[in-house]
Amino acid sequence: MAQKNLKINVLKDKETHDVQLSPWGPYSKRYVGISHINDIEKGLRLDFTLCPGHYRHNYIVPNVLFESSYAPWNVTPQMDEITYRYQIEWKDKVYVDATYFILDSSEVLIEVKFVNNTDIVQNLSLNSMIFINYPDAYPKSKVLNSESLKWINSVDYKAIDLAVKPPQFRLVRGGLMCNEVRSEESLDGSLLANGFGKNSGDEVSYDIHINKNNGNGRIYFRYRVDKGDTARFKLSGICETYLNFIGTGNFEIQHLVCAFNPENILIMRSTGKSEIEFDGFFISQDTISDNLQIVNQSQFLQPEILHKEGTSKLLLKYKDIDTFYGLKWDYPDNEVREVLHDELDIFFKITANNNGPKSFTGNNKGHFTNLYFRPVEVGANSERKLYLLLNEGTEAEVNDKLDLFNFDKVFGKAANEAPAEMILPAGKQYEIGRRVLQATLLTNVVYPIYTQREYIRHFCPGKWWNSLYTWDVGFVALGMAEIDVQKSYEIIKAYTTPEGSQSSFIHHGSPVPVQFYAFFDLWNKTQSKELLTYLYPRLKQYLRFMIGEIPTSTTRMPSNLLRTWDYFYNSGGWDDYPPQRYLRFNPDNYKYITPVVTTAHCIRAAKILRLCAEFLGMKDEISYLDSQIEKFSTALNMHAWDEDCEYYSYVLHDENGLPVGKMRYGIDQVNFNMGLDGVTPLISGICNQSRKEKLVRKIFSKDHLWTKYGITAVDQSAPYYKKDGYWNGTVWMPHQWFIWKTMLDIGEGEKAYLIAKTALDLWERETALTYKTFEHFINDSGRGAGWSKFSGLSSPILNWFASYFKVGTVTTGFEIWIEEQKFNYNFSSYNGKFRFDNTANNKRCVLICLNPDYEYEASFNNIKLETESYHPGFLQIKLPETNDGGQLDIFPKKD
Repeated sequence: MAQKNLKINVLKDKETHDVQLSPWGPYSKRYVGISHINDIEKGLRLDFTLCPGHYRHNYIVPNVLFESSYAPWNVTPQMDEITYRYQIEWKDKVYVDATYFILDSSEVLIEVKFVNNTDIVQNLSLNSMIFINYPDAYPKSKVLNSESLKWINSVDYKAIDLAVKPPQFRLVRGGLMCNEVRSEESLDGSLLANGFGKNSGDEVSYDIHINKNNGNGRIYFRYRVDKGDTARFKLSGICETYLNFIGTGNFEIQHLVCAFNPENILIMRSTGKSEIEFDGFFISQDTISDNLQIVNQSQFLQPEILHKEGTSKLLLKYKDIDTFYGLKWDYPDNEVREVLHDELDIFFKITANNNGPKSFTGNNKGHFTNLYFRPVEVGANSERKLYLLLNEGTEAEVNDKLDLFNFDKVFGKAANEAPAEMILPAGKQYEIGRRVLQATLLTNVVYPIYTQREYIRHFCPGKWWNSLYTWDVGFVALGMAEIDVQKSYEIIKAYTTPEGSQSSFIHHGSPVPVQFYAFFDLWNKTQSKELLTYLYPRLKQYLRFMIGEIPTSTTRMPSNLLRTWDYFYNSGGWDDYPPQRYLRFNPDNYKYITPVVTTAHCIRAAKILRLCAEFLGMKDEISYLDSQIEKFSTALNMHAWDEDCEYYSYVLHDENGLPVGKMRYGIDQVNFNMGLDGVTPLISGICNQSRKEKLVRKIFSKDHLWTKYGITAVDQSAPYYKKDGYWNGTVWMPHQWFIWKTMLDIGEGEKAYLIAKTALDLWERETALTYKTFEHFINDSGRGAGWSKFSGLSSPILNWFASYFKVGTVTTGFEIWIEEQKFNYNFSSYNGKFRFDNTANNKRCVLICLNPDYEYEASFNNIKLETESYHPGFLQIKLPETNDGGQLDIFPKKD
């Protein structure tokens, strides 16, 4: 047995939000397959996809945004082998497995395996498509004869200050810059707009990085102001004047002479006449007037196709990509065609059976280079393979590699799975669900996503949501930690920013700080001090915004309860959670009402940082975090607990932000928060014994939150409970994960196992039946629903599987900090040095998977411990009721 590499490269010298992956990957936002990124900064993407089907009958066009008869099937952790399964006849009667073997940064081998599990011969076909994709906000215009000029985009400022600062001033959605608006009318995609300049005192400054510190030059501003309006600014620095930007309703150029100096700063301060859409400015190092010529810029979708009839290769050259792409194949019955249309889903299916044309002309708004194989005859109960080679490089490189590649020496191989000996025998029953979810998580990655002035590759909850999404992708990082710790770290890093950044963290969607939990688990896996010291200040900045300590953050009420309604309508990710849904349709009440979830999770986040600070010996940080924990814990326990219903409550506040009561529902005035939000202080670890017992009873009561398929979002006895909601009446995985970890913290290992096993059984049943990875499950039936290629909030399945079945996995709750740990060579013993959170004395549980060939016993500081095993190789250990740290030792029982 060998333990996987748990080392992390922190990449602290590379301030990027991009995940460092191959230029080849499953990045498409349109049709599933393989994509290539030629230049990460441009936002351009080349896509390759396969459309298999019955010959002259039907075709699968694998659109990533709706059901289209394919499933992510198997992906290696390194993402160098990616397999999709296409169901031509359900279920597995006739199918195609397409595997992309990424050979290196320039080449991909594609194996297409046709499988016929019927008793009759099948005539099949295959269409491959190659096409280019331009990013959103790709500029419609470009400037000619600007080689001697330096361009500075308006949002590449040194600093910005607004006379009236919105709550989002330090937390712009999606990681945009403050007042940035993405627009194809900009010369490079971004405008300084969104009301900028309307208020007197709006100010922006720029560093002018040129090698000239005296003499005169010329500056050219590009802007748009509404017709009839004038935006007036006072300029200082390299220009000392007032400038009127006269509006015509179109983009205009205005220029003036500037004087360089050692500082070379430009400051623009509005006098408040009108708002401006400011694109940026050019700097000339002399005063000779240049006539900037701005012309239309097209998207060149149609490549030059280099193909000789009768040969088995072709080359493509796209105008906006410097290199060539090549394709070679090994099947003789083929034809090279073109599809001149912007989509395949309808147009191609309508026209593809017309065998005459070499070109299918539609609206001419898109282009697909189509390589058509037909027919592919597959005998009864047999299979057949064909291969393609896709590469990129100079014309000579592409030609040489295609010519030298020999398909006769290709041997297909299955994607690498985790070594069999690393999975406990009892885990085999969950193999389909785990494998398909892992494949889905690893293929839910897209490019380009724009944030913080760069295009990035980004793991998303599902390609329906090809964007940043803070809380979902926190769970992606948690699940990814069971696959590849480096990717997990880079996903966490993508949502944090350096100290003092304009964006306190990268935010989109529900502001649940899952990144803290993902970091905590990653630390307990790796004990990487470099990880800790790099992320600590970034996470602290994140927390300080969440608790209202960064200027313009409006989260904290005078009651010391937190609310994030100014940033998103959704407090805990639960879209139709009843009191939250009420507020969404009655937004005037947002400023008076706090949920529980935000304060509760911020307390636990602060406790995680306190464990970090204790390990690093930072006394001032410990004191600061202690005060925050005490402040928010007191507020929740004092103002939110409702003894009548035994839940914590949404709290009503008066005009001064002081608590005046609890949010209630209907004529009976029952508490409106009987559900998952009402139990979140349990996760914080702030409940006294009485409240803890009451909340645990509610969670596991079949009359309240427990169903035979897991924990549901809303108490089933509440008058606002529904059977047909999105969260209301369904079971989701993420908040169950929080509760599962909490059960380990309070010594309820059996209840933790009940949560995990129920979820794994439910997941395996549905995934094995449908090959789909759903968002949630209906309470009454246990059937999956929502987007079927979802991985974000369903990622805890991977954590539960690893915790109970993957050898070498150590799992704790939120209150055990692992300072050191090691297994022996064959995973038959373990030694770990633990530190505990000092909130309360609990008999905390630890879960460990070891070599299944032995039985085990455990001790803590040389005192024998209670253990339990649900299957060979798994150990559940209950630690002593103490906050004093110590040494955990596990070793085989002696005969």
